[in-house]
Amino acid sequence: MKLVLTLSVLIMTLNAEITLPNNFETDFQQSITNDKGKVIKYNGNVLFQNTKENFINSSGTEQTYSNSLFKWNYSSPTKKEVCTDGVQLVVVDHDLEQISNYVVDEGINLEAILKVAQKITNVDYKATYKETEYIITLDKNEQLSKIVYVDNLDNGVKIIFNNMTYNSTSFDVTKLECQAPKGYDIIEG
Repeated sequence: MKLVLTLSVLIMTLNAEITLPNNFETDFQQSITNDKGKVIKYNGNVLFQNTKENFINSSGTEQTYSNSLFKWNYSSPTKKEVCTDGVQLVVVDHDLEQISNYVVDEGINLEAILKVAQKITNVDYKATYKETEYIITLDKNEQLSKIVYVDNLDNGVKIIFNNMTYNSTSFDVTKLECQAPKGYDIIEG
């Protein structure tokens, strides 16, 4: 489960110089390599939406709240959906016919990650956040292409993005919701 939680954090490692889109949709190939060299490969697509809301805090000052929503749709080797807003995480495992609900210990702090990312080549950026180092690669259109990091279980993680679409005007926010099919077991984590 920690790998799923880490996925939510890793995509947030976009540098302030990198244009953070309002939304994107892309296919992905993910490989996870453990310390013994065993590799597990996953495929699917991911959707992202970044929203900002203004509010008045208790001292009467206007502040902006940023909220990032993700939905990872895994198609192989297992079929599952993972939805998160950085605070709550829902995993719908279609193979096990179960829905797991979790509260993430710490929300994703996008602003903090953006502040620490540094350009290291024309297309690569490095960000160290909460003791995890991320290498982010952009494509020729300056869109997210690849993310590499070592998770908190010492697994090497590489995610490659293909068919990236940034800031789609036809982006359907309802596609970010995990659907809870009737009859699935529900687990509160």
